[in-house]
Amino acid sequence: MMPVCRKLFLVLGLGLGSAAGAAQELVTSYHTYTPERITAQFCRGFRSAADERAWTLVVATSLPLKQLRDSLWLIGVVSHLLQANSLNDIGFNPRSARWEEQLVLLWRRKQWSFYGGLLHFCKHEIDNADPPNTDEPVVGYQPTKRVIILHGPFGGLRYQHQWTSAWQGAAEVRAFFFAIAKDYRIRGNDEFRWSRLRTAVAVRFRLLWHGGLLRKFGELSYRLAMFQAPLMGRHEYRIEIGGAPLALPIAFVVYGEQLFDDLSRPFPHPSRSIGVGVRWVANE
Repeated sequence: MMPVCRKLFLVLGLGLGSAAGAAQELVTSYHTYTPERITAQFCRGFRSAADERAWTLVVATSLPLKQLRDSLWLIGVVSHLLQANSLNDIGFNPRSARWEEQLVLLWRRKQWSFYGGLLHFCKHEIDNADPPNTDEPVVGYQPTKRVIILHGPFGGLRYQHQWTSAWQGAAEVRAFFFAIAKDYRIRGNDEFRWSRLRTAVAVRFRLLWHGGLLRKFGELSYRLAMFQAPLMGRHEYRIEIGGAPLALPIAFVVYGEQLFDDLSRPFPHPSRSIGVGVRWVANE
C-alpha cells in the first residue's frame, strides 16, 4: 500500500510541476487550521492578466480563543492578502487588498482534523486615484471600483499520514456556502457575477519528504465555484513544488496557477501565471 500511495502523491504533487496550478480567491486557502499558527508568503508572479499578480503577499494567523476539551478548540483566524503589479517606477504598484475574518470550531485527532465556522471576506481596490500603470496623475482618468464581499458558513476536514520517518502526505477538502455575496465591479462580457456565487469546494493534496539537509514538498490545489441563474461551475487550480533547509523556518517555492477570475481586475477576467516565492514554515 505504501508504494501505491507514494506514487499517487508523487503524480499529484510533483509530476505536474510544469503545468499551470491552482490559485484561490480566499486568503486562507494558503492556511492550515491549527490552534496557533502563522502563515506568511511572498511571491513574484509572471504572465498574469495585466500583470496584476506580479507581487502577492499573504499573512494569516490562527488565534486560540478557548480550549473546550483536550482536542476541541474555538479559534479566530484573521488574514490579509496584498496584490501589486510591476507597472510603476519602482516595480511595485499595489492594486488590491483582501481581508478575511473567521470564527472556527476545530476538532483535532491524531491524523484527522475536522472544522467548521463562519467566514467574512472582502476585497477592495487600493491606490486607485491613478491609472494601474503609473503613479502619476492622468487628467480624465476615472477610478474603478473592485469591491467583492462574501459571507457564510464553511466546513472541512484534513487527513495527514506519516508513512516513514522521511515521507508524509496530507489531503484536505473544504466546502463554503455563501449566504451573502456582493460584486460591485464593472460588468464584463461574461454572464457570471460573484453576487450569484452560492457554493465552492476546495481540495488540496500535499506530499512532504525529509531527506538530508533539505525538506522537499509538492502541492496540488483545485477549487470548484458554483454560480446560480443560470447554474454554472468555474474551475481553478494551483500547483507548487519547493524545498526548505532544515535549519531555517522558510521554504522556497515554484508555482503555477490558473484563475477563472482574477479578483484584482475591475471586471471578470481569467488569469494564468507562474512564479517563485518564499514562505514561513515554522511548526509545519
